[in-house]
Amino acid sequence: MNTNTTPSQPQSNITYVVGQYQTSDRTVEVVYTRESDGFIYKRGINIPHFEDGSVDENYFQEILDSQLSGVINKFRVGAITFIDPSQENVGIAST
Repeated sequence: MNTNTTPSQPQSNITYVVGQYQTSDRTVEVVYTRESDGFIYKRGINIPHFEDGSVDENYFQEILDSQLSGVINKFRVGAITFIDPSQENVGIAST
């Protein structure tokens, strides 16, 4: 797992945690948390790989940093909504 904030946006008060993944995975879930209230926003992120199948960690970190900036900007303009994690599955029927 990776928890991080982008240095260029320290006032954002939004952090993220990268879910667990295997080298062979193509995507991973990233959970963004608004530290002021603990509300969350989730999204899937593509994992970049080298030709040999290993994860390109440097490029992956660039993607994560860029995605964090995008989440911050989208939140500021109201394009995304953070939700209370305790209400995440309310109203979703299970089968």
